[in-house]
Amino acid sequence: MNSVHIYWDEYKGVMIDEQERDIYIRDIPQKWLPRICDLMVENSFRTNRLYDQLKIHDIEGVEESYRHCVNHVLHNECSIMVIDEETNEIYGVALLKWMSKEWRSWTIWLQMFDTLLLFSEFMLLSRMLVLKYDEEHPEHEPNSLHLFEYYLHPTLNDDPVFMHKFFYSILEVARHMLMPRVSFVAALLDQQQQAEAFGFHPLSHLIYSLVEDDGVRTFQSLRDIGEMYMVLYEYPVEPIIPFYNMPPPHPYDEEDRLKHEPHTKLDGEDNALSEMDSTRRSLSKLVIK
Repeated sequence: MNSVHIYWDEYKGVMIDEQERDIYIRDIPQKWLPRICDLMVENSFRTNRLYDQLKIHDIEGVEESYRHCVNHVLHNECSIMVIDEETNEIYGVALLKWMSKEWRSWTIWLQMFDTLLLFSEFMLLSRMLVLKYDEEHPEHEPNSLHLFEYYLHPTLNDDPVFMHKFFYSILEVARHMLMPRVSFVAALLDQQQQAEAFGFHPLSHLIYSLVEDDGVRTFQSLRDIGEMYMVLYEYPVEPIIPFYNMPPPHPYDEEDRLKHEPHTKLDGEDNALSEMDSTRRSLSKLVIK
């Protein structure tokens, strides 16, 4: 039996690594999850400038903790990838997970970490930012499709046309998951600029140098590399319109209009209709005889 894939968008004829390619934004097959996890470790975790500045890469066992997080998100089956299907080269990944109050999603996220590790402290800053905003704004609906992390090939990351397709695809995933919004905590300045260029709305900021634990400001060194804060963003998503409520694809012609619009009777039309009915009944009697 052939598996069915979900394609969210395409970008044809883009030059990547000096070769013209047709790439697709689509779902991730179950059998590819280990490969996606390896790719995120290699291209996102190991190259993260925040982790490098905080020397998180030097912590023993931290890579396995990161893999655990990635696998947890991937098994939610919402994440998407960017792929050249001719070569099966993957040029991007967005780690997406359905987060809801009913399923206590952020509580489960907390339980995944050893809070004594610096890596865990940093990863839980996003959770703290989300929950703090919801606490301060009780009218805010917390359920969302959350973008935990994304990696893109540098060529695509610098391409505004592709970035629009990429973020719009994430909105479409949320729409089809019946989620009312996409949320995203951008930890890096370039991610914040990309999110705002697309139209994400900033809700709350967390300044790294003000985060204090037992009198120690663990993350204040990030300002030395120009990273001052992380930002919680949100993008509302319009619900899918049921098929039976959709407008027609083109205006009605006169015949369709008469079929769909309420009929307005003209003067004398009732008498004419009565005469027609009488004639039909007379003809029926003739046939019966």
